[in-house]
Amino acid sequence: KGNAVDPFDALNAYGADAVRWYFYTNSAPWLPNRFHGKAVIEGQRKFMGTLWNIYAFFVLYANIDEFDATKHELRKAEELPTMDRWLLSRLNTLITTVDNYLADYFIPEAARALQNFVDEMSNWYVRRCRERFWAQGMSQDKIDAYMTLYTALVTVSKLAAPMIPFMTEDIYRNLVCSIDKSAPESVHLCDYPVADAAYVDKALEERMNEALNIVVLGRAARNGANIKNRQPIGTMYVKAAKELTEDEKAIVKDELNIKNVVFTEDIASFSSYTFKP
Repeated sequence: KGNAVDPFDALNAYGADAVRWYFYTNSAPWLPNRFHGKAVIEGQRKFMGTLWNIYAFFVLYANIDEFDATKHELRKAEELPTMDRWLLSRLNTLITTVDNYLADYFIPEAARALQNFVDEMSNWYVRRCRERFWAQGMSQDKIDAYMTLYTALVTVSKLAAPMIPFMTEDIYRNLVCSIDKSAPESVHLCDYPVADAAYVDKALEERMNEALNIVVLGRAARNGANIKNRQPIGTMYVKAAKELTEDEKAIVKDELNIKNVVFTEDIASFSSYTFKP
């Protein structure tokens, strides 16, 4: 009657992983589900495309620098730069979140948690840290950036393996099996990741989330005043629940091209009122 989709047509058109991912993120398995190609492509672009771009970015620069992860170790959390500590904290929080969701059959919630993390990894971590990968030589800072991104990519491939088995197998075999002959030969033969509490810093995650919100609102304020990001601004005043550390303030200043960030509780002097009877 033409009111159904041939599964094999969909698999040939979009790929098995993309179709699986659509069903995982759209709604719980026991609820009725409308299938349409545009939604499959959107999910493919937002999660799988973003994850593949991060992976391609890492592989490109790792090949240029002949970086071998087996010859380096991920340093302790307290020895790492702020952005690395934040990503590893988010990663280990994600492991616990996804594992707990899957244990309770909360499939869409687990998939969306993965999608949010990959989006943050691309649009915040990789974008903020690109210049570290471009640096000359192999400094400790560059090694930290490589090891942090490598750890995140391998862990996410293991976390997402039950959902997108083919793409995660590709990533795992190229990143792990190509350099470590003693590793399991497939991502599906690995143990499921376990969170390392030593890397979890909830306070840092909350402050970085605050910094992200400040950057978004700062961009909106610039757009509202029609001041482009290229034009530096002297001081930005922020009314926020938490004050950021100097490192986190430096990130906000750099993102918004601002010389100084001042946190204030009193915003009366910045408010004006107009009464229209």
